[in-house]
Amino acid sequence: MHLAGNLSDLLISLWRGMIDCDATDAINSWDWAVLSDGAIWDTYGVSVHEAGSHLPGSFGTRPRNIAEKLTSGYKTWEFQLHTFGLGPILLYNILPDAYFANYCKLARGFQIMCQHSITTESLVSAQSLLCQWEHGFERLYYRYREDRIHFIRPCVHQVNHLATETLRKGPPICYAQWTMERTIGNLGQEIRQPSNPYSNLAQEGVRRCRVNSLLAAMPELGIPPKGLPDGAEDLGGGYVLLRKRERYLFSPPMQETQAIQTFLGLDPDQPAPHFKFRRWARLRLKNGQIARSAWRETLKAVHNLRVSRNVSFSHLAQTRFGEIQYFARLPYRVDNPAEDYDFHNIALLKLYSRPDQDLVNMSSQTVAACTLTNTLIVVDVKHINTVVAMIPRRMTLPSGVEEDCFCTLSQPGLDASVLGIAYDIFEDEDDRDAGGDVDE
Repeated sequence: MHLAGNLSDLLISLWRGMIDCDATDAINSWDWAVLSDGAIWDTYGVSVHEAGSHLPGSFGTRPRNIAEKLTSGYKTWEFQLHTFGLGPILLYNILPDAYFANYCKLARGFQIMCQHSITTESLVSAQSLLCQWEHGFERLYYRYREDRIHFIRPCVHQVNHLATETLRKGPPICYAQWTMERTIGNLGQEIRQPSNPYSNLAQEGVRRCRVNSLLAAMPELGIPPKGLPDGAEDLGGGYVLLRKRERYLFSPPMQETQAIQTFLGLDPDQPAPHFKFRRWARLRLKNGQIARSAWRETLKAVHNLRVSRNVSFSHLAQTRFGEIQYFARLPYRVDNPAEDYDFHNIALLKLYSRPDQDLVNMSSQTVAACTLTNTLIVVDVKHINTVVAMIPRRMTLPSGVEEDCFCTLSQPGLDASVLGIAYDIFEDEDDRDAGGDVDE
């Protein structure tokens, strides 16, 4: 079974008080069993389901209500999104602080190890976090008691080997069960001779190795990439503007005009220019994700969406988060005999505040709680790094302040957001809205 599934099963069993309890132990002494109450467990399941609407479609299958579906085919990917993504966000203020901090070390270490590309510095951080988690797990749950030794399942020790095995074999995604299952499935589909299935399978494996060797040596032999859809604008560097696009020219209101002025470096004391342009709804990033915009997404109810308008972007040498309002192309004159003008390809964003640093430190960077401000900022689209989820939750921060926050969650497999602690892709259901005045 997948490591993510094994760890999820262990932790949920502990938090629900469903793991075996010896006669010399007592469940009512388990201060970590915060989900043992049926009403709390049901409420938690609803929160997991509702959070799924705020996960972009690129995150894959959204987790279902874990209270209802846990014993009826909850998928390993749902466990991974829940346990190593949503769990730290939703269990903050529910798990006691010591258990929460320990759990976040596991979640953060796992997030790093799930990246497709891992730096040496990140690998060292992951090893440190996972070792601290195992030691803390034994101290907090097992407490070195003989009647709790069954809490220490093989998966508890297995996480300590992830970093060392990465040094030998590369990132776990290269040899994880996801990859093996997909390869086995693909080879099985290629078998066309049922009389000698194993010989046929061996030959298919040999053929695939030969093809892979040729493609590694001569990539130009591979299948060319799929072309862009009608109306798309290739901006270079892997960035592509995708429709919908506004049919008529749009005149931005004053606050948006001022943000554009600031981006262009115009004197704010001078009369504001009269900008006119067409808004665009979507942008394909260089990592293949599709960033959307509030301009179109807000036309649909949240429960019918996979919200994809929140992004991380680079600004003044820092990583910030923002909600995209729309994309646009601003023409400007160029001193080039062959061309009269070029474009500033921009995104207008509503800025999120900086994450609460105390909570970031406490959670080992797994819970970055921000608030959505009214500050507008314009950035070049090529400064946008990834599409992220912003999970809404009302919480009491370590400072004691209770407020409505949005918590950042990055897509598993992509670069995990570093917040300052050292250690058919073109169209889907979300594109269909009821708004008019756009070019499809």
